[in-house]
Amino acid sequence: MPQLFLPFAIRGKDIELRAIEIKATHDFGPYEAVSPVELADRMGVGLVDPVFFDTLDIGLRKALLEDHRESWSAGSITVNDTLFVLTNPTNSDARTSVTILEELAHEALGHPKSQLIKRDGLVVRTCQHDVEDEAYSVASALLMPYRDLFNHLNAGRPLGDLAVPAPVSDECRAFRVKRAGLWRLYSARQRQAS
Repeated sequence: MPQLFLPFAIRGKDIELRAIEIKATHDFGPYEAVSPVELADRMGVGLVDPVFFDTLDIGLRKALLEDHRESWSAGSITVNDTLFVLTNPTNSDARTSVTILEELAHEALGHPKSQLIKRDGLVVRTCQHDVEDEAYSVASALLMPYRDLFNHLNAGRPLGDLAVPAPVSDECRAFRVKRAGLWRLYSARQRQAS
């Protein structure tokens, strides 16, 4: 196996390797930026059409899309051995892209599913923050592979100009730079450019 171009930071390297493993499993190259829709297709994961919400009772639809729209991004459920991902249609395309990849990363990495449990009369979702962090980190690495990110930043180009296969927020781009261990490089090149 040829030498891979990986982050120097240990955590960044681990994340990149997990993203590369997912890509290899689904016939993407190690440096290929991954479209969430294409990865879902290759994984056999269904993406639920937003028209689904039109089929819901008006009270439930209002709760999900108006009253509590800021409280959730996505969820996934397995039905008849097929995973389906349902995303919040009120979110921006930039948020939805990384959210789909985050759900796919959970599945590919074998993460435990969150549970809805009742506590003191309230239904709450369990959350393992380290698991959520890993899934988001891997999702951003799938969208923005390290080699291209490094070369782009080292050339002093603006972060917003990095080519990605799906819409990505500025916040996600900055998160990826930091997690890849490239923030100092990025800051230095931006200072040189100004």
